[in-house]
Amino acid sequence: MNIIRTISFLFVLILSLSGSSLAAQTPLAEAVRKADVPPAWPACEPKLTDCTKTRLAEFITANLQIPPEAKAQGAGGVVMMEFVVEKNGNIGEVKPVHDPGLGLGTEAARVIDLMKTKKIKWTPAEENGKKVAFRYTVPVSFNLNIPTATKSTGMAPPLMAPDQIYNVAEVMPRFAGCTDIVKDTIDCTFTKVVSHIKANLKYPEEAVKNKIQGQVVTEFVVDTNGTIINPTIKKGIGSGCDEEALRVLTLMPNWIPGMQDGHPVKVRMVLPIVFQLPK
Repeated sequence: MNIIRTISFLFVLILSLSGSSLAAQTPLAEAVRKADVPPAWPACEPKLTDCTKTRLAEFITANLQIPPEAKAQGAGGVVMMEFVVEKNGNIGEVKPVHDPGLGLGTEAARVIDLMKTKKIKWTPAEENGKKVAFRYTVPVSFNLNIPTATKSTGMAPPLMAPDQIYNVAEVMPRFAGCTDIVKDTIDCTFTKVVSHIKANLKYPEEAVKNKIQGQVVTEFVVDTNGTIINPTIKKGIGSGCDEEALRVLTLMPNWIPGMQDGHPVKVRMVLPIVFQLPK
């Protein structure tokens, strides 16, 4: 009888411990985006961020697979992923914040989740000398070669409907000045978009007064000449933040347009803009 009670007690204890570990996972919304010392890939010096970026990019490239649906359509794209590096260095919540579809977001999330399976433990971020949960953002690029079928047959590529808008193009649009199709789709465009937002975003007084913060999800189309058209709000937070996000979009220079079958095409882009009050 005592043995049964002991086993029951241990079983309940195990359940309690597992439940507490799950509850300990930090939601993305509660993790910080900036810290005195950023998180780092194992064996990388935290302040040498290029090491972490390189190791993470190598890990993603080594494990990424093209989803069958995307492969069948010859479509690539960039998935913007976010994940939490917990205080203990483990990987927490994983979520795509920009998913072009065709299974790309699911595959990107699978690869990031692999860090949990492989028990890759990061050096956690620090703020004021204390370890903190950090919200890490990384672009995951699916670059496919432009199909060569039209070259082998000598046939001209199919005509494009002038008003057709692609969610995913063979070559995705790139920010002004990003000319390298392979590398700039990931690094240059992402970096320049972030820099543009930081340089131009002004926190609305109403939002500051009401302590409003969060993520405004915007959408726009890069036209065939690179012009930003049809900027809209997909998910807003109010108090002037939505209007400010649209204003920042209109200040962007012309992009390098996306390409499909060797022709410039209209491509729909989704861009989350974060409003976070200073501590």
